Amino acid sequence: MRFLLFLLLTIPVLFSSCEQSMEEIEKLPEMERGKALYDAKCVSCHGEDGKLGSSGAKDLSQSTLTDSEIKNSILYGNENGMPPFKDQLGAEENLDLLVAYVKSLRK
Repeated sequence: MRFLLFLLLTIPVLFSSCEQSMEEIEKLPEMERGKALYDAKCVSCHGEDGKLGSSGAKDLSQSTLTDSEIKNSILYGNENGMPPFKDQLGAEENLDLLVAYVKSLRK
């Protein structure tokens, strides 16, 4: 009986997503939202520190792109294989917070 109770309590936790939903991210303070967006959308290819380079992703710590160029890459993807995230970021403010976080990864 205890084992059954244990299973009933732990199975939903095991199958829940580790990634934060956009609803959860939207509720975070601005200071945390840029990193949360990066963790949810970018870390799998660029890595925690921006240096991973998985699937041809660029090293963000070495980037010299302007804010406008970063926004364009995030929204529409690029020729290096980065997919577009235009419909995945929610409010325009989120894009600005993500850009600021990406720039914070520079050396």
